Amino acid sequence: MRQTAFAVLALLLFPAVPLCAQTQITSTIDPTKAASVLRIAIPSPEMTGVTFTDVDAPLFKPLTRDISESGIFAIAPLPPNVTITPEVLQRINAQLLLKLAVKKEGEDFVLEARLSDATGAPQFGKKYRGSAAALTRIAHMVAADLVRSLNGKPGPFLSQIAFASDRDGHWEIWLMDWDGGNQRAITHHGALSILPSWSPDNERMVYTSFAGGTSEMYVISRRGGARTRISTGLALNTSATFSPVSNDIAFVGSVAGNPDIYVIKDDGSNRRRLTTASSIESTPEWSPNGRQISFTSGRSGSPQIYVMDAEGTNVRRISFDGDWNDDATWSPDGEQIAYTSRVNGRFQIRVANLITGESRILAGEGSNEQPTWSPDGKWLAFQSNRSGKWQIYRMRIDGTGIEQLTSSGENKDPDWSKKSE
Repeated sequence: MRQTAFAVLALLLFPAVPLCAQTQITSTIDPTKAASVLRIAIPSPEMTGVTFTDVDAPLFKPLTRDISESGIFAIAPLPPNVTITPEVLQRINAQLLLKLAVKKEGEDFVLEARLSDATGAPQFGKKYRGSAAALTRIAHMVAADLVRSLNGKPGPFLSQIAFASDRDGHWEIWLMDWDGGNQRAITHHGALSILPSWSPDNERMVYTSFAGGTSEMYVISRRGGARTRISTGLALNTSATFSPVSNDIAFVGSVAGNPDIYVIKDDGSNRRRLTTASSIESTPEWSPNGRQISFTSGRSGSPQIYVMDAEGTNVRRISFDGDWNDDATWSPDGEQIAYTSRVNGRFQIRVANLITGESRILAGEGSNEQPTWSPDGKWLAFQSNRSGKWQIYRMRIDGTGIEQLTSSGENKDPDWSKKSE
């Protein structure tokens, strides 16, 4: 069984997709309709100068998959070879019809998406333009725009998940889209590089690398390229995480072998120590408003989740179910935390409500660890060894809809981007 981040810390102590343009036509859908799931019919796109094969895998399939997983729409199956009329929509109980038209203009694809209700009244419309390489991103954009028109939020479709992978022979930092597509490496240290954490603007990541022979923190653009090492003057530098409201980074550092929680500016200035207990302290994580930091501590005799104010004051324990709890992460609304909890000898994902104190286990096969929230708070990504190797999975926060996102090599340390775009 793999050990959690707390145990690993204890052992230590002894390319981008082309941009695409979009043009809004209209958007008049009633936001109050988002209160219930709407059945939507989506016929195959009308095509000019392109074939269905050109757009099926990169555009149509990811778009319909996003829509079906939105929690807002349910796709109504269409009878074959039938003209779509209001009567047909009524027969299949579809309240909405999404019509897609794709044509080629030079090297670009132009997609027009029009949403109407069952009477034919227009509800939403936009045009999107991009190269063949941008078609999947366009699909995610259409899904995000449809969901935003209903509830004012775009859903997770344009978000990304950072993770560590050893598929090329060394653990490096990788990125993928929310559904596991477009996986690409952004670091090339040729040495152990792990534990990525997104900045609040989605433009950078901080991570740990042993490229210099010891653990050091680096900041890199999500597009890859130049990276900056954060010099702390400490012997241990790991588990770094960006503040959501400033350029502070919380991390685990050590003096004379004792690991504690520190905070430092992203330029290496203003280092300060927040914890001073003699026990191991690890895995800091900021609350969404930046006022609190959760962390794991062994001060009670076993690893448990604690919370303190961002200045290091008012420390209190918040996990009491389970004899080993680690890797806490806050929901975007700050009302829940998800963390790794040992249950009957296996590590599982536990979600706790910080207001009521109630918690629940999202059980699964194998060990399931290191949860991270989607920016809309409706999904969790995590690592699991249920397939025999460590891979990244995604599930809804009620434990349903589990899907494996990675398969090449072994993959760990997922961190979901803080914004959907």
